[in-house]
Amino acid sequence: MKLEGQTALITGASRGLGLAIAHALAAEGASVACMARPGAELDAAVAQLSAGGARAVAAAADVTVAEQVDAAFRDVIETWGRLDIVVLNAGTWQGTPIRDTTEEMWDRLIDLNLKGAFLTLKYAAPWLTAQRHGTIVGISSLGGWVGQPGSAAYAASKWGLRGLLESAALELKKDRVRVSIVSPHNINSAGRAIAPDSEERDQNLEPREIADLVAWICGAPDHVSVGNVTVWPLAAGIRGR
Repeated sequence: MKLEGQTALITGASRGLGLAIAHALAAEGASVACMARPGAELDAAVAQLSAGGARAVAAAADVTVAEQVDAAFRDVIETWGRLDIVVLNAGTWQGTPIRDTTEEMWDRLIDLNLKGAFLTLKYAAPWLTAQRHGTIVGISSLGGWVGQPGSAAYAASKWGLRGLLESAALELKKDRVRVSIVSPHNINSAGRAIAPDSEERDQNLEPREIADLVAWICGAPDHVSVGNVTVWPLAAGIRGR
């Protein structure tokens, strides 16, 4: 229970990797606020966490809308009086060649993957710096380090996310706020149609593996950071720490 007494907010936590991270942090004793668009899916996620014994609340917000993100943080602080961990998980993927990428596709990826992370950071930072401690973990991708054919818009959003997080780490270091980046390759998820017995599924990471790593980072001592940025580039098939 390394996170006992701490409060965590996870974006994109109504399903998939975000929900797995919420479970992993709750298992270590943290109270968890699930940020996602309001609706039945978010309500079901919070109910599932609560049924398992977690202290969980919904932080209903669209991460691309500043007013909603600000209000959600204020609600969490009002409920629990503190904020210790923020996980920037909300995002989406789309593989489309550049010539077929529409302006709408581009805007959607940049808005959710990059603007959403920026707004979450913007409204989380004052609470964390006021306490002079905190942990921020951004879920990036191998696409944030290596360009790939057919994913220019996605790669641009994730490269931007890396720059955002590295800059935030340097800004927030003086206030004892750590910033980490987790960069998986492929993750098995409901959003990717992969046969249960396929070789690809066996090589990919499971959401719980990434979630356990995030929980480990959040509970790790300060000295695990290198230059205040802990980078974990996970390739497909890699297991463990």
